[in-house]
Amino acid sequence: MVSFRERFARMLSPKIEAVGLEVGTSALKVVELRAGNPPTLSALAVRPMPAGLVSEDEVTDQQGLAEEIKALFQEAGIQKRFTVTAVSNRQAITRNIHVPRMSVAELDEAIRWEAERYIPFPIDEVVLDYFVLDNPEDVAEGEQLEVVIAAARLDEVSQQVDYLKHAGLEPHVIDVKPFSLLRALRGSLHGEHLTKATLSGQNFTEGNEIGVVLEIAASTSTVTLVRGQRVLMNRNINVSSDDFTTAIQRAFGLDFDSAEEVKLEYGTATIPTEDEEDLLNFDAKREQFSPSRVYDALRPVLVELTTEIRRSLEFFRVQSGDATISRMLVTGGGAKLRGLPDAIGDALGIKVELGDPWLAVTFDEGRFDSQYLKKIAPEFAVPLGLALRGVAGVD
Repeated sequence: MVSFRERFARMLSPKIEAVGLEVGTSALKVVELRAGNPPTLSALAVRPMPAGLVSEDEVTDQQGLAEEIKALFQEAGIQKRFTVTAVSNRQAITRNIHVPRMSVAELDEAIRWEAERYIPFPIDEVVLDYFVLDNPEDVAEGEQLEVVIAAARLDEVSQQVDYLKHAGLEPHVIDVKPFSLLRALRGSLHGEHLTKATLSGQNFTEGNEIGVVLEIAASTSTVTLVRGQRVLMNRNINVSSDDFTTAIQRAFGLDFDSAEEVKLEYGTATIPTEDEEDLLNFDAKREQFSPSRVYDALRPVLVELTTEIRRSLEFFRVQSGDATISRMLVTGGGAKLRGLPDAIGDALGIKVELGDPWLAVTFDEGRFDSQYLKKIAPEFAVPLGLALRGVAGVD
């Protein structure tokens, strides 16, 4: 029971609401929500990342990046300065580990020692946090607790804090992208909007069903497996959205931006039908950029992507011994490639759909164009998930 003193302290120190900011290699994205059940979208913006500021998730120009973040917030009309952001997939290390049942004080020390087995850096050089997946009261003496740990290098986190402060922001939480994705895609995993009745205590999946979330970002991709509210595995794979663009760039002798445009206008992840050929070949470029030729350029990357996903799922099956995986959600900028969910589903023999982060919030259709939100949905799962953390009672 909460004491009167604790209640009074909470009244004097209200919960801080923070916006969600994603710093990616190709773009900056911000989302502001208004707290509620479910929360309401109040502002968003996206800004292309200028060349020379970030290279392979490493910030090379802090001051330049800070100026771009300032411009992003001005464009969105956001006044709040508290932010929830995330380390990149390459910078984050997440593992599920098992430890004997013990007190919280003992657990803090045990996790630190156990984490050294999984983190390829000296433990004093990382920022480490963990979450206990099991209720200790439900675990008998002699049995083990399952704990998910997350770590990032201290210098990388410090750099992130520095450029956010240079942008006039107050970093309040630094999250891990896969967890932000799951927060945003709960509605998609259930196939419904998160109403007041379903938002509280919402599981990611029902029963023993295992869901998979695939994020195809600009420079890296992640495969995350989840059951209920429990993350079972998170793995980075080295096939990304930029690899599709680079394949077109090489095949047609284009610069990167032109290849990106061809990918989105003419690219398809499935063998083009005659109707698709007619639909997509609508101007003078039809001979050079026929969907069949673009598909031929993309196909080796598609094969590599599905092979890496299959390896990740097989690795999990071997480790768990009992895993029925029947559904996958695809998100990230790379998910905008036409027909990609169908191509992955056909290759793996499972149901694959685009994730819709907007199911987790409501929005005023007079302010926000629903068709535009649908178009950008794959790219906004992470910043929306960060914004959801920002209005979920962050202390």
